Amino acid sequence: MNPTVVIWILAAVVAVLVGREVGKWLYGENTKLMAKKRAAQVLAAKLRDNGLKLLPALLEDFAVGDVQDMVEKIHDVAKLVESGSDAIEKELEQTYENVLARKLATPEGMALIKAKIAEIEGAPAAGPTPAAAPTAPPAPTAASAAAPSTAVAPAPAAPAKS
Repeated sequence: MNPTVVIWILAAVVAVLVGREVGKWLYGENTKLMAKKRAAQVLAAKLRDNGLKLLPALLEDFAVGDVQDMVEKIHDVAKLVESGSDAIEKELEQTYENVLARKLATPEGMALIKAKIAEIEGAPAAGPTPAAAPTAPPAPTAASAAAPSTAVAPAPAAPAKS
């Protein structure tokens, strides 16, 4: 057999094997990407259920592979932030209302909210700051021990109101 023919046959076999391995690698990468896209769709649905609109739209564009629309939406969000628009604050407020409504709908959530309110209402008033806190009197020295005491007794505490 001619050596040139053998080399061409070997080259074809190697090309098929390399192509098979590259295809398996690409399929594996595609599987990972598809898993990320599915996760993005699930996250977008959860965020939309909670009241968000801007971020789920970006995630859905990623999931379908619409990069151009995703970039345009990112640009729109950047314009909203730069302009000082309160659209993002309104969206977050709506999300807060939705999450709070879900918490209040369950007994566990209601108990959590009541506990937080009780914690806030029962919190002691802010005490004195460390700079204004009373300090202990200095230790007596030999000179002060011989001198008569001029310390004033503290005023009695006022009775607590009930």
